[in-house]
Formats: sequence, C-alpha cells, structure tokens
Amino acid sequence: MAWCVSLNRRIMKKQIRQILVSVGVMLIIWLTVRVCKWEFIGDADTTIGRYCWYAYYIAMIFIPLLGVFVVSYIGKPENYKTPSWMNYLFIPAALLLLCVFTNDFHEMVFYFPVGKDIDYDVYEYGIMYFVVMAWIIFLSIYFVVMLLKKSRTPGKNPLKSMPCFVIAVAVVFWVLYSVMRIKCDLTAIDCIIIISLIESAIQSGLLPSNSNYKELFTISTVAAQIVDDDYKPRFTSSSAQPISEKLMRSAEIEPVKYQNSILHSKRISGGYVLWYDDISTIIDLQEKLQEIQEQLSANNELLKAEVELKKQKIKAEEKSKLYDRIAKEVSPQISKVREYLNQANHKPELAKSLISKICVIGAYIKRRGNLLLLGEESSEISAKELEYCLKESLDNLNLCDTITSLDSNCEATVLLKNAVLVYDLYEKIVEALLSDMNAMLIRLSCNTGDISLRIQIGCNQKIAEEIISELAVSEAIIDYEIQDEDVMIDVFISRGGKVQ
Repeated sequence: MAWCVSLNRRIMKKQIRQILVSVGVMLIIWLTVRVCKWEFIGDADTTIGRYCWYAYYIAMIFIPLLGVFVVSYIGKPENYKTPSWMNYLFIPAALLLLCVFTNDFHEMVFYFPVGKDIDYDVYEYGIMYFVVMAWIIFLSIYFVVMLLKKSRTPGKNPLKSMPCFVIAVAVVFWVLYSVMRIKCDLTAIDCIIIISLIESAIQSGLLPSNSNYKELFTISTVAAQIVDDDYKPRFTSSSAQPISEKLMRSAEIEPVKYQNSILHSKRISGGYVLWYDDISTIIDLQEKLQEIQEQLSANNELLKAEVELKKQKIKAEEKSKLYDRIAKEVSPQISKVREYLNQANHKPELAKSLISKICVIGAYIKRRGNLLLLGEESSEISAKELEYCLKESLDNLNLCDTITSLDSNCEATVLLKNAVLVYDLYEKIVEALLSDMNAMLIRLSCNTGDISLRIQIGCNQKIAEEIISELAVSEAIIDYEIQDEDVMIDVFISRGGKVQ
C-alpha cells in the first residue's frame, strides 16, 4: 500500500500512473486472498481454499497485460489513447483466467491424483498451466524489451540492466518452481518480483518519474526560490539572489521590475514560488529600437505624404477618365441639349416645349452616368436600378404632355451591359418619337436575370416603320407591331446578352 501511494506521487504521466496503481491494487488483493486462504480457511474448507488459490491467477494473468499497456504510453503525449485493437488482448487473458477457475471440471491446469476434495495440495501441472506461464513470461519479457527500446535516458546507465536482471531471476525461479525444484510462498515471491521489476524500471529512468526535486532545483539555471506562507526561503536555486519580504509581497499582486529583471510570484501548496525573468537583453534592444524608431519616424511621415499625394493623383486621374467616358457616351444627347437651347433662345414661343425635351434628355444623361459609376464597382447591378432609370425618364416625359405608366417586376440582378443596352434602346425610341408622342406604357420584367421590356406608344400621327426598324441591335431580340398611330415594341435580352 505504501508503494502504491509512492507511485501516485512519483509517476508523472496520468495513464501510466493509473495503470501502475492498478497493479499495486491487484498485488494487495492477491496478498489478501493469500492471507484468507492460509490464515482463516486452511484445511477447513477445501473448496473455498482451492478457489482462493485459483484467485491468485487474477493478478498473475492481468498484471503482465497491464505492463503491455504501460509501455504503449511511454513517449506518447498526455492525450494519447491506445489503439482500440489492444483492448482485444483482454479476451485471451479472460479465457485463461476462466480456464483456471473451471479447472475443477477439466483439470487441464492442475491435476489432482488423489482427488481435489481429499487433498488439493497434491497436484500435477496440466498443459494449460504451461500456456498460462508462457503468457506471463512472454508479456513480462515484452515489457522489459519495450522499456529498453523506448528508453530516452542519455549515455550509458548501469541501472538500465536492472529490469533484465530481475526478469532473468524471475524466469529461473518460475521454471524451477514449475518443475517442483523449489518450494516456497509463491505469492510473496511473485509480489516481490513484480514490485522489483517496476521499481527497477523507475529507478533506472526507463519509466519517467519525479525524483530528486531538491538537487534539481538547486542546480537549476533558473533564478528561483520556494518560500513558505511566511515568506521564509525553503529552497533556493544557485543563481537566485536574496529577495526582501516586501518585494515578495509586491510580486504576489503583480510582476515587479527589479534591476534588469522582472520578479514573478505564483501560489503553490504551502507557500509561493518566485522567479526572475532576465530582461537586460530586452532593455538593450528596446533602447536600440527607440533610436531606430526616431530615425524612421521622420522618413515615415515623408513617405506617408508621398503616398497620399500619389493616391490623390491616381484618384483624380481615374475620375477624369470616368468623366471623359461618360461625356463621350452621352455626347449625342449633350449636343441635342445644346441645339434645343439655341432654338429656345431664337424662338421664345417654343421655349417651354424645348425645355421639356431638355428635361427628358437630361434625365437620361444623369441616369446613364449613374449606371457607368455603378459599373466601376461590379459587372452586375440590381434590376431595380434599371427600373429607377426608366421611372425618372418617364416622370420627365410627363413634362412633354405625354401620359406615362410603368409596370415593373424587378427582384433579380442583371448584367450592367444589358441594363445599359435596354436603357439606350428606350432613349433612342423616346428621342425618335418625342415630338409626336402622347402616351407611353412600359412593362419591365427582370426576375430571372434576363430582361424583358414591352413599350406601347401612342402618337399624334402615323408612325413610319423605318423609324422603328433602325433600332435593331444584335445583342437583343426586338419585335414590333405598328397600327397607324400606335406601336408596340418587345425587347428581350438574355442574361448572356445573346439572341436565342
């Protein structure tokens, strides 16, 4: 039990610690069963005594298997889990144990020449006994071999041979005991062998453990101290400097700068651990960085000014290009506006009519420029933008004593080039028929990304077919029907912008 407690304190890795403590618990159970068998039962009840003897094999079969799991965890991270296939190793172990406990029915492990109920101390070994012993010896040897293979202890360590020596002695003992050359308390000897094997692995460093804390702390290059609750030093590393109690208490609240280092404090069981972080190199670097920063600061401001100037210049050039493009694309309409203004100056009686036409063309120029600005951000726009263009143009068309109506269903997005094409077609129709037009009804649909436009126009006199036929473009399907003073035009543009 004391050895189990020491394992719990010495073994660092959780999984290995749990398995080794389980081994210790099995040893305790084994010895407890032995005491019950010999001290309380004896020859009083041969059946219970015999099954207490069989119970020895619980520990004898499962402890070597636990050793296999121990070596699988060596060198692995804390969150490592053994492969699921290893759990199947418990099946043969359970079958061997079952074979031992059912020995009374088949006597393949122990054979009782005079009868098990007469004297079970007189027995011979059956074939399954040697299978059980082979299981124990093989897994024990595997445990030692894998320990040596996974050892990370540097250099030559004479203690590494200790587990080999222990297992060799154990094999010799078990062989001699099996052939009945040795008579002794097998349980006590086996417990000693198992504890010796595990302890030799711990002491030789084959199993990682915590030990020699004081020596390790003393020779450590880390400047640290361990003090009790009264701030009295208990352990001090060789590189640590004396620290005043006032400074210790200050470090408990927050790290304290002390000379060229920072003092840290951390609460531990029974006191505090304090350590220094040397920041002298960092201080030197900070001073150098400060000098470099001051030198770069002036250059940085100059570079910022140059970059800002270049950005403004590029932005102005881009705006200029965009404005030139807008002016170029609406230049026919601008020319027409100038022409109407000249006519209004020379013919005041037509000024109202001409200004109304200027408003219609001006709405187109405004909205056409807006579409170009949207095209700088994306090649697609909301179909609502096309609806807004047509609505504003129709509102201004009312100034020319034209009745207008717009029925639209626009919830999708459309390609900008298709929206521009439709709006340009609309403007061509308006400009061609503006003088004779008295009504315009428009139905616009853009729900699938395609654009479908129907325009119904009423005029004061018969419409010439040549005016409408000149509107054809290759990117759109245009159908029209002229009935004297009325015309109906259907325009369809697929999302790809090609005629289908």
